[in-house]
Amino acid sequence: MPTRLLAHDGDLVQGTVVERPNRFVLRVRFDAASEAVDGEATDATAEPERVHLSDPGALRVLQPGSPVLCSPVDDVSRKTDWDAIAVRDEDSDCWVSLRAALANDLFVAALDGGYLTGFPPFEDFEREPSLPDHGRADVKLETADGPVYVEVKSCTHVEDGVALFPDRQTERGRRHLRSLHDLVEAGVDARLVFVVQRPDVAVLRPYRDVDPEFADLLASARAAGVGIHAMSVAFEPPEYVLAGANIPVEVD
Repeated sequence: MPTRLLAHDGDLVQGTVVERPNRFVLRVRFDAASEAVDGEATDATAEPERVHLSDPGALRVLQPGSPVLCSPVDDVSRKTDWDAIAVRDEDSDCWVSLRAALANDLFVAALDGGYLTGFPPFEDFEREPSLPDHGRADVKLETADGPVYVEVKSCTHVEDGVALFPDRQTERGRRHLRSLHDLVEAGVDARLVFVVQRPDVAVLRPYRDVDPEFADLLASARAAGVGIHAMSVAFEPPEYVLAGANIPVEVD
């Protein structure tokens, strides 16, 4: 039986990507015959609508004509009435989650469920803890041997079973790697976890062609003692289920 981690709370309506005018917006056509995943007909029209995209990555899987699942939002302060939840990669026949911020919740759910190896037993955890010097991490685990700081990254780009991160240059990601490197040099346990939000992956590698400095920093961080982990998740509407608990990470 699939290991359920989380579930989407809300309606899901399928549409078709028309274009992506900027990093945070899609134009999606909801056909008049579109139905919610639960089978209830929608009031959608054939005119393309603006949909909020919370993942600012390159997202090459998002192409005109791609099927996309969206969730309606009732908020008068919003400029868009929809959130993009997942896009269908028809070549791999899977849904690709478009909720980058969900990676933290997916990691915590998998860890709390005891599905991930390589982490020490922990008594408690804290979200967005302050780091000893400056900045914040995504998660801090409280263990008998002291804190373990964890940085979590969402990954959606996969080629022939290889997850590649990042799909666009990331100064933020490079800064986080430097911070993790500094922590282990100070004697603090620090980890980086990639959450691949699609199931069609066997291994994760840095995308050197996109960000060679990130690739170099990742190799340096691992050599210094930073724990590098990866897991994969399948979106089976409305549920997010664990696909791979411990995906190998290859650095070069």
